[in-house]
Amino acid sequence: MQKSNITIFKRNEVARGTDMYSLNAKKCFNAIYYIYQKNRDMFAQYEDNNISYMSLKFSTLRDIMGLQKDNNYVEVIKDAIRELQTTLIELNNWVNPANGKKYAWYSTKFLNDANVEHDNIVTVQLEISTLFKQLMRAHINFTPLDLVQYMNKFRTKYAMKLYEYLKSFGNYRYLDISQSHLMRLFGIDEDNKTYKYYAQIRRLLVRQIKELIAKSDLKELKLDDSKELRKEKIFRIYINPKAKKKTASKEETNQILQSLAIKKF
Repeated sequence: MQKSNITIFKRNEVARGTDMYSLNAKKCFNAIYYIYQKNRDMFAQYEDNNISYMSLKFSTLRDIMGLQKDNNYVEVIKDAIRELQTTLIELNNWVNPANGKKYAWYSTKFLNDANVEHDNIVTVQLEISTLFKQLMRAHINFTPLDLVQYMNKFRTKYAMKLYEYLKSFGNYRYLDISQSHLMRLFGIDEDNKTYKYYAQIRRLLVRQIKELIAKSDLKELKLDDSKELRKEKIFRIYINPKAKKKTASKEETNQILQSLAIKKF
């Protein structure tokens, strides 16, 4: 049985970054993130003794990912792990805790190797990239995200990504997102015919906002439909009407937009 609360503390640059993960890959990413953070001291000790892999039971990942009703959960998890090995995640406008350098754009992957030993088929061994181990250990600039109560209830990868992105700006009243910014955030190719025009992206965004209101703690989300914003192809999303800060500073917003603009599809 799942715990009532399973919370990860995801670094803001990861929550605001761009990835092309499927919904199950996102759930797997978050499950591994949670287990590593919960046992960070133990895993750090292993690494000091040159043990680079973390061993996880498929059943543990199943429970955290909410796959209890899927009899084929082992293969579903394996497919998700393959994505985490091969699909890149891009971090924008962030400072690497390892060297203190600031990057406008950084492309990396979450997992290196993964294996299942013949004599222990109920367990998978994973090697997380060194960079993400450092990010998951950090105690600053993070967004708390509850997996059971909210994240695992979303039907689409877009809703999950929008939720963690907006949560990372939860101390602001509203946020302005350009059409191109939103497409990159969702991992949508600029040549995508389904979501090529502003009206199509808007319909997609409206569906995700409705899902977030229904299934998460972001109950006061609202999309501004003013003609001025539509003309500029800007989506203004009201997040927290009680927040003291009106919106992200132009400098902060521009830095995110500029770094996302570097992404090439």
